[in-house]
Formats: sequence, C-alpha cells, structure tokens
Amino acid sequence: MKSAATWNNGAHKEPLREKGAIIQMNIHKQIGVDLASFDRLLREVVISDRDLSPPSVVLESVVNLINSGGKRLRPLMVMLGSRFGVSGHESAVMKTAVLLEYLHMASLVHDDIIDQSDMRRGMPTLHETTDVQTAVHIGNYMIARAIEWAAGHPGEESDGASEAVSEEDAYRLAELAALVTELCMGEYDQLHHRFNYDLTMEQYLEKTRCKTALLMAHCLKAGAEAAKADARTAELLFQFGEALGMAFQIRDDLLDFTQSKETIGKPAGADLRNGNITLPVIYALNEPALAAKIRQLGPGSADADMDEVILRIAGSSATEQSEELARSYAEQVQLMIGELADHPARCDLQALLHYFLP
Repeated sequence: MKSAATWNNGAHKEPLREKGAIIQMNIHKQIGVDLASFDRLLREVVISDRDLSPPSVVLESVVNLINSGGKRLRPLMVMLGSRFGVSGHESAVMKTAVLLEYLHMASLVHDDIIDQSDMRRGMPTLHETTDVQTAVHIGNYMIARAIEWAAGHPGEESDGASEAVSEEDAYRLAELAALVTELCMGEYDQLHHRFNYDLTMEQYLEKTRCKTALLMAHCLKAGAEAAKADARTAELLFQFGEALGMAFQIRDDLLDFTQSKETIGKPAGADLRNGNITLPVIYALNEPALAAKIRQLGPGSADADMDEVILRIAGSSATEQSEELARSYAEQVQLMIGELADHPARCDLQALLHYFLP
C-alpha cells in the first residue's frame, strides 16, 4: 500500500478540455488540498471492515477502484466548504468527504452497468472484471459501509476516526446518505426518457439538478456545516454549488456536440447516440426541419443518420441558446461569490469556478 502524507487542512467524469487545462491539472495544488492522505483514508474504510477477511472479491474490488484514481472533486469541495467554518473539526470534515466520495464511486459502478460501459479511466469497469450481479452488490456495499463508518455510534470512536461522533454529526451524515435517492432518481429519469423527444425543459433541468448539481451543492454545504459555519454561509455555498453544477453540465452537454472526439474522449454526439436527450437537442427540436430529422432517430438508427443530425445540431442556433443558459447560471455563481466576498476562502471558490467553467 502506498504511504500517504498528512492532509493539508485549509481553505473536480470530465475529461480535460484544451482551454484552461493548466488550471484543471493543478486545481488541488492551487486550492491547497493534499489528496494522498485522503486516498489512504478511503482505503482504510474498507480495510477496517472486520466482516471482510482477505481474500475477498469485495475488498479487492473496492481497493482497486480507489487505486484507479479519479479527480476527487467531491471531497475537494467538502474540504473547500470547510474553510468557511472554524478550525478544530477536521475529523468531521474528513468523514463527510469520505462518505460523499464513496457515494460518488458507488454511483459510477451503477452508471457503468446501466450505460453498458466496458472501460473507465482506461481500465475495465467493475462489472467487466467480475459480473453484473457482483458489481451491483459491491456498489451497494460501498454505500452501506461508508454510512456505517462515517456515522459510527454517537459518543463512540469509529474505525479509522480520530474522535467520537456527536449526535449532531451522526444525524447530519445520515441526511447526506439520502443523496443516494436523488442520484438514483436522476439516473432513472435519464434511462426512462431514452429517445423521448417530448422531454420538456423543466424535466431536463430537474434531471440535471439531481444528477450533477445537487451533489456539488451538498458537498460544499456539508463541508461548511461539518466545520460549524453559520447557516447563511452554508446556504450560500449550496446555491453556489447548485448553479455551478447546472452551468457545468449544460456546458458538458454542449461540448458533446461541438468538440472533437480527441478533446472530449468520446465520439461526438455520444449522448444522443445513447438516447440521452440533452439541452442542445431540446432547443434543436424547436426548428421544424431539424426536428423531423431528430425524431426519426432511435436505438437502431444507422451511424450515418446519427452523424448527419449531430452535425446539423452543432451548426444550429441550439448551441448558442445552450451557451446562453449556461452563462446565466455562471452569472448566478459569480453573484454567490460576491455574497461571500468578505471571507478569506473566496479566492478558492473563484479557482473552482475557473476549473469547471474555463
């Protein structure tokens, strides 16, 4: 096992874009978060489970998932949010960060099964190295174990924790675990609406909120609450994260039509090819001639037909309209930063904004 340095407490699914790549690659250093010790703690959660005696496919699989890396954006946001509170609550902050990263990792295991993806980060997905049933159970285990480890028993020391869990923290962590429900509903809505060209703007925005924005919002707010920030500050951080998540996902949906395969790491129009109706498609459906072409597409459509429609959407006014909505959310983000202008950690929010919206 790799050694880890001490966590530097102070106060990032997405391929690198050409624009702003330097900022993206250095975001953790720029904000001042050392992820080595965090990864050690992620491993400790599963290694400390007395019910898993090696050799164990569950133990080995979870450790491999952790070792495969990732940007660790959710814990980064938790730690950033904690900088708007007070010092002395590092253990509660770390438990919160670990819990949310485990929820995120488990959701990726389930996403890969739903999307029938065979690779992630250049490595075979979990259900490819085991099987679908095993991967589902491992994903479920990760959620349950993270909740058990983080919440522990009020007044008693948890495995891998440096201090006892208060009743307030245990309740707060249990509330965060309910995020799984919202994540699942976002995924279900996307699956349920495959090739549904009658998807409304409201339905798209709610799906985006559940799938992307809420997790980002809760990470920032949870970090602040773990560090005992005041309620108004925690709520402003939630609004910042929610608006940032909406702007980021809309931009990501837009890049799916406007960027090359080499830049985004997947074929252009991959979402539409999979039946995922995103914002550019919704706007393009307002153009009658283009709408007729789009509505002819289905699961069995030829690649040439898909290619034609994707190219036409990319050249339509739908891209400008999508960018305009993303910009409106980005403006909300800037407003939240302005509301927190008097706090020393404000510059870290600006760095996070530049990372997600270069």
